[in-house]
Amino acid sequence: MPVPVLEIHPADAEEQRAAYANVHEAWGSGKPLEDYLEWRLNSVQHQRACWYVGCLDGRVVTSLGAYPLLFQVRGQQVPGFAIGAVHTVRECRKRGYAAALMAWVEEHQRRQGAQLGLLYSDIDPDYYARMGYRLCQCWEGGCTLTPAVRKTKVEQTLRQFSPGESLARVDDVYRRAQVGRSVWIERSPEYWEWLLARSPADNWYWWGETEGYVRVSSAEKELRIVDWSLVAAEPEREVEFWASVVDLAARRSKTQVGGWFPRTTAIVSCFSLQPRQLELTMLKPLSSETAWEDSMGVDAAWFVEVDHV
Repeated sequence: MPVPVLEIHPADAEEQRAAYANVHEAWGSGKPLEDYLEWRLNSVQHQRACWYVGCLDGRVVTSLGAYPLLFQVRGQQVPGFAIGAVHTVRECRKRGYAAALMAWVEEHQRRQGAQLGLLYSDIDPDYYARMGYRLCQCWEGGCTLTPAVRKTKVEQTLRQFSPGESLARVDDVYRRAQVGRSVWIERSPEYWEWLLARSPADNWYWWGETEGYVRVSSAEKELRIVDWSLVAAEPEREVEFWASVVDLAARRSKTQVGGWFPRTTAIVSCFSLQPRQLELTMLKPLSSETAWEDSMGVDAAWFVEVDHV
């Protein structure tokens, strides 16, 4: 009997639904299957991706999503993508199907002009390193709000604002904060609107007039920093920025502040940091214009959690 050949292509609507049903085992979060499918099919986040599948005899056995992205690499805008939700059904694992799908998608994206690939690995990064992805610096951490921290006075408090009314200013702060980095994620107006629509319940705050902003999500006890930008400042000024974020958490009766952070002197003085164990940032240059430099692995530490797919 002939061995079935893995057929790889962009998913049609039926295949996309089948792929979502397959990944329920990994990312279902306890939702019943039909509820999960309805959520995923209507998700602002997932609608932005192009979904690809690998099929055996017409059955979807492996899948992933490729999200269009723009990057700035050494001062030049280049198109790229972020890979998300790589999955193979249990009985078909360890046959190289996911790797074959990844290679096909990368070539398909390259033919459309992509020059840089991004993913956030939840598995041993060596798996993706064998495909050419480079592990970047990626830290997470935070602090516990002790009684002493709660009583600390700050020089400047954060001011809440509506991002929809101030998006041009937010974008300006974001861009000015990235100047000089070898790689960063470009945010077009459409991308900003997508970021806003993904988590509309998040709160946004200004620090100073146009020095910085922070976007936070709120759990029962934790204030989660999902996006932030601070225009170049002296370390003492940066410490004041983070002190104001901790002060915000105290005023909102939280006991924890957490998020993704680069390892700067000011951040280390305010938060306890450790390497992330999941969602590891990895980049793959796809052209000579985006040839790897070690500075890219360092500067990718400034990628924030809201950009995660």
